[in-house]
Amino acid sequence: MQEKSDSRSFTAVWLCLFLFSGLFAVLQAFILPPLHLPQGVMFMLCSCLAASPILCYGSRTGVWRLYPVTGTQRPPVRVFLYLFSIILILNLLLSLCTPAIEHALRLVGIGLREVTINTASSLSLTLYVCIVAPIVEELIYRGVILRKLLPYGTHLAIVLPAVCFALMHHNFYQGLSAVLGGLVYGFVALRYSLAASICLHIAKNIISTVLPLLEKSGELGAWATLLLFFIAGVFVLIGSIIVIRRKSFRLPQSVSFPNQPRAILSHPALWLVLLFDTAMLIVLSFTHV
Repeated sequence: MQEKSDSRSFTAVWLCLFLFSGLFAVLQAFILPPLHLPQGVMFMLCSCLAASPILCYGSRTGVWRLYPVTGTQRPPVRVFLYLFSIILILNLLLSLCTPAIEHALRLVGIGLREVTINTASSLSLTLYVCIVAPIVEELIYRGVILRKLLPYGTHLAIVLPAVCFALMHHNFYQGLSAVLGGLVYGFVALRYSLAASICLHIAKNIISTVLPLLEKSGELGAWATLLLFFIAGVFVLIGSIIVIRRKSFRLPQSVSFPNQPRAILSHPALWLVLLFDTAMLIVLSFTHV
């Protein structure tokens, strides 16, 4: 009886997540463009409307109360800076690997579509990217999904939402960046609090908006970017040495019954979400060369 109840519950969760991706795509491509709204306003409406089903589910079913995040403390500033630096360095490594990735894809006749959004082109778009999107995405993936998955193990609760979060972007490079960031956000939400993961996500999106502006500002901007990544690298190096020596970043253990992750990973509705988002990512990211 318990297994059937869990299965129905997760069917609702995954279908709500499918609605989030599907509604966002439909609203963005077909419904809202005829209104000729500013791009940032359109994205805000897409995000809020598409997120309504899963956020309403989380609120009405009390998932936040049933499966509370095990950590509720505020991360120290030094820890926040360390985790933020990890995200910066991971994205730097990803950008350094970009030419090799594109070359490897071209060898098999695959090219990548260029999808560029100038986030600093309008106040509304900057507000969406830096504030609205991180809040909505964290409420969904680390608020509803992560907490719902906690009884099935902390590792699954961190990794699966990160994968779903990455595929939802329907963009190859954004997806790679999102899965790396999603793992860090999941750890922060579990170890500290959902508010902390939201703040970290906001900080990452702000710096992602600022960096292109620095690149366009000539030599001074280049030096500022170099200094930023140098400081981040120092934080990661020193912080990692301290963490390894003190073993201070252990994950909290699951707080409920130890269910088998296999029951989640074999759920048909989950695969509906994964296949839809993967198909959208392939169609929107890749082209034949």
